[in-house]
Amino acid sequence: MEKLLIINELDQLKSISDPFRLQLLGMMADEPKTGQMLADELELPRAKIHYHLNQLLAHNIITVSHTVEKSSIIQKFYRPAAEAIVPSINIFNFNKQTGAEPYAAYTISPDDKELEILDSQLTGLENGKKVKKETATADEYAVYVLKTMREA
Repeated sequence: MEKLLIINELDQLKSISDPFRLQLLGMMADEPKTGQMLADELELPRAKIHYHLNQLLAHNIITVSHTVEKSSIIQKFYRPAAEAIVPSINIFNFNKQTGAEPYAAYTISPDDKELEILDSQLTGLENGKKVKKETATADEYAVYVLKTMREA
């Protein structure tokens, strides 16, 4: 299983935005399950479960973990495609004519002092943005900071 699935297509986002499908994903998070197992747990018709599983499968949100043959019937066990699923920051970029990338991603490895300075500067910027502006300007940026574990 992948660690992270980044949703880049609106169809993928639409397929995962259904609350029932999110419930199914949650039920498969700990262990792979068949459509019949999910139908039994939810006390719903198997056809309804399979419809939603097929939608998630078609958009690569879930995968077939393994199959088991039981009484000449092949059972498919489904699981989420990744441990975490997040939308891309670029998913709502409607200005595709320019061909320019609307974002850039960087990996940095600051030491403790540099991290403290960065955190202080970002906090200052955040506090400055609390004053309501009438319009956004072209020189504004969105900064996403993802803290990861440091290697020992």
